[in-house]
Amino acid sequence: MIPSYFTLKNKLTVVTGGLGLIGLAVTKTLVECDSNVIVIDTNYNKYESIDVKLRNKIKFEEMDITNLDEVDNNINNLITKYGRIDNWVNTAYPRTEDWGNSLESLDIKSWKKNVDMHLNSYCITSHTIARVMAKDGKGGSIVNISSIQALTAPDFSIYKGTEMTSPPAYTPIKAGISMYSKYLASYYGGDGVRVNAICPGGVFNNQPKSFLEKYSSKTLIGRMAKPEEIARPVVFLLTEAASYITGAEITVDGGWTAI
Repeated sequence: MIPSYFTLKNKLTVVTGGLGLIGLAVTKTLVECDSNVIVIDTNYNKYESIDVKLRNKIKFEEMDITNLDEVDNNINNLITKYGRIDNWVNTAYPRTEDWGNSLESLDIKSWKKNVDMHLNSYCITSHTIARVMAKDGKGGSIVNISSIQALTAPDFSIYKGTEMTSPPAYTPIKAGISMYSKYLASYYGGDGVRVNAICPGGVFNNQPKSFLEKYSSKTLIGRMAKPEEIARPVVFLLTEAASYITGAEITVDGGWTAI
């Protein structure tokens, strides 16, 4: 029998970007742990394309978290419709079309837009739901997807021979997400609201062979992560098993940052 503190039965969890690479894995894992799940995404067609068994076990809300002026209204509407929100997970990965451009091609307008879409949306949604959780007196758990690039600079040697790079705004965005998670953890800790950040390493997504080989050689485990290997620590942080963990950056990188 699984101890109750490892399950999320009767808990309602919202996952932003819950149909993305990591987000869908989080959604599936939450369902396996008996959580009621609301997926927030901007693509209803993607929702209709997922396995019907999973689709029947979750709720979908078409919502754009980058619309910062509507964050309060959107969260209030969710609470009105579904009742109390116990957990909130930000996995969304909003970005501009030129996101993959190199530092030499940096466009200031694009930089500002990406910071607004990604960093600011995580911060605003996190502190809005934290305020709601604190106000009702029952607390809650918030997990933000950060990155190992919040902890260390990218190794550009792994991108040589490919069209890939680490976008210049990515590192400051993820560092900001990690630090604001700590800020909120400090601010709302006395109200029973826990806020943590997961810092994943690279996740396999059919990258070029040369990149995979170089990246894998720099991890202790010798490969990139599977999406579900990021999802499981996320879900752990939402359970009562993690009741004394807040303000943490949990690194899930196969040992990349250990050496």
